[in-house]
Amino acid sequence: MAGWRKNILGPRVAGIFGAILALALIFQQPTLINVARDRVFDQFQRFSPRHYDESPVRVVEIDDAALERYGQWPWPRHRFATLVDKLNEAGAAAIVFDVIFAEPDRTSPGNVASGWLDRPELSPIKSQLGAANLDEVDHDRRFAASLAAAPTILHLTARAGGSDSDCPPALSKVQGMTANELARVAPSFRNVVPALPIFREAASGEGFARAALADDAIVRSVPLIALACDGAEIFPSLALEALRVAAPRLDPKFAPTPFVKAAEKGPCRIHVTGVAQESVSEVILCRLRFPTTDDGQLWIHYSGIESVMKRRLSVVDILDGTPDEISDAVKGRIVMIGASAEGLRDVLVTPMGDDRPGVHIHAEVIEQALAGETLFRAWGIMRPIEIILALITSLFLLLVLPRIAAATGFVIWVLLSVGTMVGSYLAFSASGLLLDPVTPNLVLGASFLSAFVIMFQQEQIARKFIRGAFGKFLSPLILDRLEKDPSLLKLEGEQREITAFFSDIRGFTSISEALSPPQVTAMLNQYFTPMTRIVVEHKGLVDKYMGDGLAAMWNAPIDVDNHPAQAARAALAMLKSLDDLNASWRRDKALGLPEIKIGIGLHTAEARVGNFGSEDHLEYSMLGDMVNLTSRLESLTKEYGVPIIMSEDTRNRIPEFAAVPLGTFTVKGRSDPTVIFALIGDETVAEKPSFQSFRQSFESAVIAIDEAEPDLALEHFENCRSGDTFGIDQAIERFCDQARALRQMS
Repeated sequence: MAGWRKNILGPRVAGIFGAILALALIFQQPTLINVARDRVFDQFQRFSPRHYDESPVRVVEIDDAALERYGQWPWPRHRFATLVDKLNEAGAAAIVFDVIFAEPDRTSPGNVASGWLDRPELSPIKSQLGAANLDEVDHDRRFAASLAAAPTILHLTARAGGSDSDCPPALSKVQGMTANELARVAPSFRNVVPALPIFREAASGEGFARAALADDAIVRSVPLIALACDGAEIFPSLALEALRVAAPRLDPKFAPTPFVKAAEKGPCRIHVTGVAQESVSEVILCRLRFPTTDDGQLWIHYSGIESVMKRRLSVVDILDGTPDEISDAVKGRIVMIGASAEGLRDVLVTPMGDDRPGVHIHAEVIEQALAGETLFRAWGIMRPIEIILALITSLFLLLVLPRIAAATGFVIWVLLSVGTMVGSYLAFSASGLLLDPVTPNLVLGASFLSAFVIMFQQEQIARKFIRGAFGKFLSPLILDRLEKDPSLLKLEGEQREITAFFSDIRGFTSISEALSPPQVTAMLNQYFTPMTRIVVEHKGLVDKYMGDGLAAMWNAPIDVDNHPAQAARAALAMLKSLDDLNASWRRDKALGLPEIKIGIGLHTAEARVGNFGSEDHLEYSMLGDMVNLTSRLESLTKEYGVPIIMSEDTRNRIPEFAAVPLGTFTVKGRSDPTVIFALIGDETVAEKPSFQSFRQSFESAVIAIDEAEPDLALEHFENCRSGDTFGIDQAIERFCDQARALRQMS
């Protein structure tokens, strides 16, 4: 039987190879991995949305109610002028339009065909306007005047096409990184569609409103800066520009103290900070810091879905509201104006699982910046951390995995994967850090699965080996434990305490000479079959068959609770089974098999157990001085005429069993004498009054012989004979002969 040894190097090499493949895949940035990472972050946002309190932003929506109240879109610019005037009078810190004013107002009388203006039906309108010439009534000039009188921000749209000669310069300058430096990383557009020059000259600022749509069309981040005009101009986002313009008038309760103090010292400036001029790290505005991705995008930390309704107002609320009502709603706040009516709104999907008008996305950016609850994920910083985490967890798993069972390794892998996910979530909820759990878990999973395949193959080989080596000689429960965890089997050998067992058939040589070879074979097969089963049923291991002899051990190859008792019970069960076997042979005259008797020796001590033999043929066995002693105990059963002899070491471990002392003997090669006992029965026998009386007389007789009192010994042995002798009549007769010989010598 060839041996088997667990190879811990194979799973580790396979695991390292799997981890390398996973890392190579991750560096390719496949869409599937990116989507998985983003979806995990989405779930984090749902579990822990940004806390929404009293908001510094109000969103005035051009909703269905407003269209029904004031007519179809587009509205004349004088209505927007009135809206701006009311918001300005109410103390709005800034008025932000997420609406494009790129073309002249077609409803201005001056833009209406002159032939149509002379129609008599228009005379009442002329008289109401108080102007003889309608060309003097210009809604755009009216709106521009309102824009100039208030802190207003206009919307411009970035576009890829168009002539760069039409590209206007940015109203507010961005400091820090230059356009040439940003050209390597920041979003870049050929041109922009600005508001009309008359509006741009009147407004306090302008910004682009562009969301960063992922592959699944979910808005998770927004760029804070973008290049246009063939990279010559840097434009800020609408939200960033809104904060810049609103800074002097923003209610201090909505902003952090450093921002308020910086705004008091003078106009705020937008400053872009980079890492070695190769990537953007953050955008700063009056000490308000926006941690960005390498290309200047800000991850949005969304508030709950209910925040949309809490921050929204209708245009109707402003145009038809009283000054006090409007002031209570907008004073000291940033007011953003955008469309939400069906057919007008630009609906965007958020990680929260809902869709919102785009103007609310800009509101989220402003709110989280002022609240200091921004999310942080810088690729150059986070990716090394995630890869290091992946390597540490994978190496830890590969260190322990080959030394444990595959099932245990699976549990550890699951715990590490869950721990990585939980740790990532805790980093998100506590500090707003976006640590990707997908990368470490992908590397960990590839490493585990690669190692697991090798481990599984090894365990199948181990199971086959164990089943072949021990299947017939171990109990099913122990065999199952070994198959589930082959590491319990130390085939290279180990020193451990065992209970050794030896038995043989008395007078087998003379018996076999009187039988034919087929009869000898039939007798041994019929004898060893029940004896082997008894060993297995009592959690023992059959070591070997030696002609008519049987060697077994308990507590190897794996631990067996109370192994001396298990061995003793097996020995007693063998005697009972032998009686049944002899009875069956007596009944079956055709077999011609004689009745047999056996002797059994038991000893408990440390021995060397493991695979022994040649490189081509190994057997799991036991070696050591205690094995020789056990074999000698079995031989003594013939001399003492008792079925089972056990050592004092075994007797001390099972004091509840029925046993009587047989004195001492000295094994050849050992100087210390060994105290031996005859095992008579289990606890049930030991509790019988008849046995207790017998044991007392027997022990007294043996002591009397040791003390050279033969007459007293013979008296006690006579008491033993007066009742049940428990199958050791020959031992009694032997001691009586010894007592008589002692008496003759005295």
